[in-house]
Amino acid sequence: MIERDPIHNQTAEKLRQLDIKAILFDLDDTLIHTGELFSKYMEEYIKTISNSLGIDYDALRTRLQELNDEGYHKMGVSPQRWSLVVDQLSQELDNADVVKENLNILMKIYTDEPRIKSEAKVILKGLQDAGFKLGLVTHANTDWTMRKLNQTGLLNYFDAIKIADENGFKTTEHWKGGIEMLGVESQQCLVVGDNLKGDIIPSASLGAKVFWMPSSWSVYRQGEVPEGTIVMDELSDFWNAVQKLS
Repeated sequence: MIERDPIHNQTAEKLRQLDIKAILFDLDDTLIHTGELFSKYMEEYIKTISNSLGIDYDALRTRLQELNDEGYHKMGVSPQRWSLVVDQLSQELDNADVVKENLNILMKIYTDEPRIKSEAKVILKGLQDAGFKLGLVTHANTDWTMRKLNQTGLLNYFDAIKIADENGFKTTEHWKGGIEMLGVESQQCLVVGDNLKGDIIPSASLGAKVFWMPSSWSVYRQGEVPEGTIVMDELSDFWNAVQKLS
């Protein structure tokens, strides 16, 4: 059962003093633990291939991570990029059948229920009860996004949901679209995300306040941190981070 703690009065007051009317969140690794699904099934895949072919585990792990990064730059976050990754890996290893036959392990990333970040529902409920509009701007396969929102029970917290096409990249236009869907000005928004180039830089360029939770994925930490960005180690730091806004 969700803890029904009200939003801290000082937090709501601080946001109102800054004329913040809406808070927009990224989804993956901001509100839910998506990265650990990737880690879990990439490790399972590596172990399976390593054991089957007698290949060095660490070397295979490094190569799979490299190919995944390359796949992202070519195909965005589309699940189909794993076919590209596996095809390339099969060309580099002797036994292509084993490499390709175990693709289903990696595809479990998109069916398993992710864990919700600590205090995610408490934060969303508190903001909602305090009268703030809530938006979600995420970059993923649409079906997968809706599955995650339904699995975790987060769907009904949001007044607007903007999904960036899985084959491209999250840009300023996506955040602008999410803000417009909420009917507020960008300067009246606070954005929370883990992708520096896809969440924080675009939102800051629009004039929104930004909270950055640095991703464990190096690709999402590339870029120059905008002036005024408040860095949070965990989502549960949200309440304290609001007090640092100016």
